[in-house]
Amino acid sequence: MEKKLILGISSSPRKGANTDILLEHALKAAEEYEYIRTETIYLRDYDISPCNSCVGCCAETAAKGDADRACLSFRDGMDLIYPKLLECSGLILASPVYFGSANAQMKAFMDRTEGLLRYGFSKYKNALSYKVGGGIAVGGNRNAGQEFTIQQIHYYFAIHDMIIVGSGAEPMPGCYLGGGATTYPLRGRVRDAVLQDEVGLKCTGNLGRKVASTIGMMNK
Repeated sequence: MEKKLILGISSSPRKGANTDILLEHALKAAEEYEYIRTETIYLRDYDISPCNSCVGCCAETAAKGDADRACLSFRDGMDLIYPKLLECSGLILASPVYFGSANAQMKAFMDRTEGLLRYGFSKYKNALSYKVGGGIAVGGNRNAGQEFTIQQIHYYFAIHDMIIVGSGAEPMPGCYLGGGATTYPLRGRVRDAVLQDEVGLKCTGNLGRKVASTIGMMNK
């Protein structure tokens, strides 16, 4: 089998942050499957404007002659990310928990992918359909909104007609929905704090393997 790409995207604004560490842990676990290769995108490295609801991406008249552009309003970092979303077979989104939910950087990325939906008119139409998705969230406390943040990510996947996987039930993962981890008691300001969360690391590794194995089953 040709190697399939799992794309990991971290929305942490801090380089080497706990969200980055957890995402890298999931991708490393996915690479245990010989048919998987991985790449990582850090949204902090890209200038991404928020969606302005111009609806150009889903208006056929506006899209004519712009089949290579998923977004008609902005020329920014998303132009570099769209091709990777089209190329990948699996997508793992990782966000820190801010006030109980995904952070603004992750939401800006999500909103800028409307042109990839089934009613888009560029070559990116249905770019994520039937691809495998997994979610990761890191919070400052054990129950700080990790499950809700992963549910936000799952909702995004569902709108894109993706195949959603969690971390599974065996061995007992701690968070069934995906890679849910905490930096408590050291808190997020301490880099590498998430490495003390054995339960979080375990379920995040399980998530990476589930995304990889599901891709394998789909490509038999």
